[in-house]
Amino acid sequence: MERRLTAIVAADVVGYSRLIREDETGTLESIKAHREDLIEPIVSARKGRIVKLMGDGLLIEFASAVEAVQCAIEFQHFIGLKNKDVLEKNQIHYRIGINVGDIVVEDDDIYGDGVNVASRLEGLAVPDGIFLTTSVFDQVKDKLDLNIEDLGLREVKNIAEPIRVFSLLLDDKATALVTTITRPVEPARRSLLVAVVVAAAVVIGGMVFWQTWNTSNQSPDLSTVSPTGKPSIAVLAFDNLNSDPEHDYLSDSFSENIITALSRFVDFFVISRNSTFTYKDQPVKVQQVAEELGVRYVVEGSVQILGDKLRVTAQLIDATNGKYLWAENYDRSLEDIFAVQDEVTRTIALTLNENIDLAEYDRLEHQPTDNLNAYELFKRAQEQAFTFTKEGNIIAMELSEKAIELDPNFASAYIELAWAHNFGYRWGWTEITSREESLALAFEMARKAIKLEPFNFKAHQVLASVTVQSGDLEKAASLYEKAISLNPNSAQVLADSIDPLIYSGKAAEAVDRMKAAIRLNPHHPDWYLWNLGWAQYFAEDYEGALASIEKMNGVPDRLRRTLAPILLQLGRDDEARIMMGEFLTDNPDYDIEEAKTAPFTDKEFHNRWLDDLRALGVPENAS
Repeated sequence: MERRLTAIVAADVVGYSRLIREDETGTLESIKAHREDLIEPIVSARKGRIVKLMGDGLLIEFASAVEAVQCAIEFQHFIGLKNKDVLEKNQIHYRIGINVGDIVVEDDDIYGDGVNVASRLEGLAVPDGIFLTTSVFDQVKDKLDLNIEDLGLREVKNIAEPIRVFSLLLDDKATALVTTITRPVEPARRSLLVAVVVAAAVVIGGMVFWQTWNTSNQSPDLSTVSPTGKPSIAVLAFDNLNSDPEHDYLSDSFSENIITALSRFVDFFVISRNSTFTYKDQPVKVQQVAEELGVRYVVEGSVQILGDKLRVTAQLIDATNGKYLWAENYDRSLEDIFAVQDEVTRTIALTLNENIDLAEYDRLEHQPTDNLNAYELFKRAQEQAFTFTKEGNIIAMELSEKAIELDPNFASAYIELAWAHNFGYRWGWTEITSREESLALAFEMARKAIKLEPFNFKAHQVLASVTVQSGDLEKAASLYEKAISLNPNSAQVLADSIDPLIYSGKAAEAVDRMKAAIRLNPHHPDWYLWNLGWAQYFAEDYEGALASIEKMNGVPDRLRRTLAPILLQLGRDDEARIMMGEFLTDNPDYDIEEAKTAPFTDKEFHNRWLDDLRALGVPENAS
């Protein structure tokens, strides 16, 4: 554990919830543009480091308080210039708190009172304001010519002593310190620019190809459309089936929200609203959309109000052959239209995600295995991982490594490799001799993925899962919350996030969360039921646990270790012992000593499980 004294800048968006509610897509695009065009270059030029992004805010550290203050001034100055060209209701304002304090450094993250004070100070700050602690004021008062107002002592949450707060005035003196920030193009970025040019060439080449196909009646090969290799998808403007054109806002907002929701799934290449809405109210064929936008999948639908009811239809179409892959109607009450819209949007987005995944797996099954790109290797690795076997896990590891060889900047491949090493540690599904080495590699791969794509929710999810195995349940829960905030529409993250709850003794909460994930994704994979049964076992709902697991299609090897204790608690001792005996035959090294390494912090839960394992014949030490 490393400690150091540093200057911490905490910033967040004022009124973020309102902005998201009124214009989610526009708000997220503006925040992203602020970060990429202004904040990152300013922080880099001031020799700072963005520690983490939190949806509506960010945390930055500097070695110098002077650099931190100058960065904050330039931050607010250039955001202010950006806002001049934006309608007032759509303007994005930030507030900033700066503290110099002692921090704890762990991996790439920072903790401690130094960080907490900066965050609390940011919460006190006014819109467009910069608030400082005494430690910052003392560092800059003789070095920077600024007007700084003493606001006196303030009580702040979870900080024992009141802190003295200073407000930095953004007047002419502050403006005089602003410099034009130009970040040089680094070698890695030059490579990225080349990649972008190549990608553009691929897209343009694809468009030329489709124009040729249009006159020759050949079937388009849409597998090469997306320069990322990811499945490409266009969501057309939903039709308003009511005669009243005033209801266009509702059908349009459904389409826009689905585009935004799908954009959070990192495995898609989603066409923007500006492109897809050009086809609104035009009689176009799916193949035409595919040709002109360069997509493999198209979503279309309609919205209709019938009295006090709302009906939404949606269809997913494979543009390569015009085949309907999925279609569904949603009938809901209009009592709370915005809640209904949110529910239907999330359900459609998640169902689309599942069905596109299935379509991709089916497509890849018929692809020649000697001609795979990084994306296809990654998807095959993912498919092997879902077999939940040692052999499948090792193959997933090998395929992920090959994908990384083809594309060292492919975050999804690092995520899949992190999962494989995580399972290697947790279940012994690896050829690496040391399980600790598997855990270390899982951490390394997860962190590489986050470094490549800081907003990738799946990268934060796998890091959270690995952190559970390390025993730090509090940090793991925080990482899961981060992943959920990055994609609230992911039932997978919600389902996976129950581990720290169970291990810390919150079984009832884990059951509720698991059921919420199943409601969100009614077409869930079997492991959801496995997780639910595991949570119900600790919640002492043994009948429910058995019912959940019996809904699964088959019993994977590791599931027998979960099912046998459930049967034991239901008084079905003979069945339970036979099942555990089968498990031990296939896993002769498994013993109570290994079971003791499970990351429980709740001793009651852990001891109950260990007692059941002993009663089922699991030896204390297999050696």
